[in-house]
Amino acid sequence: MKLLLRLMALGRRSYSMNFDLPRYRFLRWLNGCDRALPDEVIKRLSGGAIMHLPLLLAGMTCTLLAGVAMLITTPSPFMLAWVILNLGLMAGRVLEYHWRQRRAQRGQSAPVDGILILVLLWALSLGGLGVYALMEAPPPLQLVAIGTLLVVSSSFPALCIGRPRLSVLLVLLADVPLKLAVPFQAEGAYWIFVAQGPVYWLATLWFSCYLNGFAERALLGESRSRFQAEHDYLTGLHNRPGFYRRVDDLRRSVAGALPATLYYIDLDGFKQINDHQGHEAGDALLVDVAALLQQVLRQQDLVVRWGGDEFLLLLSGASEFLASEIAERLLATIKALDKTYPGVGMSIGIAREADLRQLDAERLMKLIDRADAALYQAKRAGKGRYRHAG
Repeated sequence: MKLLLRLMALGRRSYSMNFDLPRYRFLRWLNGCDRALPDEVIKRLSGGAIMHLPLLLAGMTCTLLAGVAMLITTPSPFMLAWVILNLGLMAGRVLEYHWRQRRAQRGQSAPVDGILILVLLWALSLGGLGVYALMEAPPPLQLVAIGTLLVVSSSFPALCIGRPRLSVLLVLLADVPLKLAVPFQAEGAYWIFVAQGPVYWLATLWFSCYLNGFAERALLGESRSRFQAEHDYLTGLHNRPGFYRRVDDLRRSVAGALPATLYYIDLDGFKQINDHQGHEAGDALLVDVAALLQQVLRQQDLVVRWGGDEFLLLLSGASEFLASEIAERLLATIKALDKTYPGVGMSIGIAREADLRQLDAERLMKLIDRADAALYQAKRAGKGRYRHAG
């Protein structure tokens, strides 16, 4: 019972792990990183079932049992090397799992190159097992080994949902060696394997592409729904729910202590624009301000429409001096809109947190309140200026 509970806990931890995209060009191609899909969707497609430790170890254990049975029955240097190789692959996958855990705890990326290489080697070893069984093993063990090979290779499309290239290559690595070995043995009935090959490979390709299309559509729909839920419909900026999620993601991804600077921005003269030029002009002003904010800030900085004519900016790693410099740049930039929107400006309240990693929900709300209080001080001082929270 304890073993079962441990395996269930291991499965949950493996499922929640972050699988970053591979680095090597061939593995990126194999993973489908060149598809015209959002990075978030490709990344989620990369975390398919074959990437998870319990499932992969289960498959490796099944094939290892067949290999050990053949080593005992028909011992040979080849089968001894095969068993050692597969034990090494299993150990390598466990070590990779713990490496991935440590990287995640430090907030570091963990590309899946290692897992992909292990899986490719395992599939190739399956092909070697099939060849040896066909050439050397007695009929009962031939049935066990080749049956295991076919069952495992047939599961690759389901285990690699979202990556048809990987699925097809794994099937070919496991199955083609068996077909190539048929001419070198005496039993004529085994030529049926050769005849079945193209049908099996084409069926694998079709099924893999079918599952891939289904997964892509589902994840794209989910991605669009999440985008709409977490972004402001008018400006395209993050809204409040999106802001909270992004801050939580940021604080979990930071490896070391990093200061965070929050700007609470309120537009001066927005009501007059709405009153004198109409709500369409007010909406256009909000869109233009959102574009200006994104131009001034870095790509990794977070820009949020907080509501009405209020915006939040969250910067990581900026010193207090740089925070003031950016505020001055923002105040200067807004003047570019004065010709189109006379009298428009902004007031800014600034608050800082020493360590972004500590910015949980409670501390984030306190940081926002401090920036809001600083904004109030800037408004009282005459608008068109910034103030730091005390």
